[in-house]
Amino acid sequence: MCRRDQSGIALGYATLRAAIGISMLIHGLGRLPDLSAFILATVKLFSGSPLPAFAVAAFARVTPPVEAVIGFLVLFGFATRLGLTLGGVWMVILIFGSALIEKYDIVGLQLIYSLIFFHLLQHLGQNTLSIDALIARGSKEI
Repeated sequence: MCRRDQSGIALGYATLRAAIGISMLIHGLGRLPDLSAFILATVKLFSGSPLPAFAVAAFARVTPPVEAVIGFLVLFGFATRLGLTLGGVWMVILIFGSALIEKYDIVGLQLIYSLIFFHLLQHLGQNTLSIDALIARGSKEI
């Protein structure tokens, strides 16, 4: 494959990585200013589920910071493998909850996120426009 093709693949990878990263980051950061309202809305949404309210509230409390961390790691390509793996696992957990309350439209969206995390993990070798790549290049110079 010629160098031009490789740069296009790397750019496409970086663009998709940035898109999912910014989405996750904003999901997390956007909920932090009014965290109590997010927790109350989540507890209400799960009120008919078999999950106890205290467990739902605890999960809702950690959701914004977890999503923000995943988003930051993926957006900037820093510890990218870890960020993408956490993102994929996070989607599995969210899908469990969404399926439990029969919100299958949300499950569908979460499956799309899951596919993106899978694709990015599968093609991690294309992660050349990232902090990880800068660190790797710098360590080779030492």
